[in-house]
Amino acid sequence: MKDIKYGQITDFVHFLIENSYKDKENIIFVDATAGNGLDTLFLCSLFKNNGFVYAFDIQEDAINNTRKLLDSNLYSNYELIVDSHENVLEYIKDKQIDAALFNLGYLPNSDKAIKTNYITTINAIKNIMSRLKKYGRIYICAYILHDNGEEAKYILDFISSLSKKEYNVIQLKLLNKENSPPEIYIVEKN
Repeated sequence: MKDIKYGQITDFVHFLIENSYKDKENIIFVDATAGNGLDTLFLCSLFKNNGFVYAFDIQEDAINNTRKLLDSNLYSNYELIVDSHENVLEYIKDKQIDAALFNLGYLPNSDKAIKTNYITTINAIKNIMSRLKKYGRIYICAYILHDNGEEAKYILDFISSLSKKEYNVIQLKLLNKENSPPEIYIVEKN
């Protein structure tokens, strides 16, 4: 087992995903926020010939960064989509989704005014939930500082209200940090 630092939120989410999906086949995964491609690369390398990744971002630069990263690693088990993650059902028309990953906020080293927002993110979560397989999961890395916690608050309110018969909702956060570290939310379909 790979030794990771749990305090590194994205590494911890990758650890959870790897241990949940690494031996499964025909996985359909949504990277709802491609960014610079690190999550998409992780997912493509994890699934190789056993799954497919749909990666979304509204910024052409993000998709280009992701494409360069994936092309240099010779993966072909993905589709990169320049569109809002709330439009996921337009691209994944007849497939059930095993899991999805959201890494909220803005594209690192870019215009911080272009960022995810709670309206489109909650719509994307709802759309993915409508196609989520039994025991499927949605992993959400919510960064508190990019908008003073507004997006995280609305998302947490929404997912906290989900039916306990239909979903398990989990919140993980670092407790001893002063700089508002990101939190992890996981929605798991029963």
